[in-house]
Amino acid sequence: MNTAYIILGVVFLLWIAGSLYRRQKNRNKVISVVESNCSGCLRCVKRCTHHVLEMKENETGKRATVKHPDRCTACGDCLGKCRFRALRLIERV
Repeated sequence: MNTAYIILGVVFLLWIAGSLYRRQKNRNKVISVVESNCSGCLRCVKRCTHHVLEMKENETGKRATVKHPDRCTACGDCLGKCRFRALRLIERV
């Protein structure tokens, strides 16, 4: 039983360490939209908990745009939801 607790504790510590490493690595990045790939499906906008993305309508239809880049934490949640590869992380300017 003690072995199970030790393994569980090690897994938890590795999960925390990985999370901190990803956060540090992506600190200088921000999300960017590749408008030619965006289909306007709203999946990324619904997934973003920081309300960085917004849908705007232009002559070709609805497209995602970055509304508040200062709020972006580069967590990658919206990247995982986009099926059309319309989002990417770029260096923060």
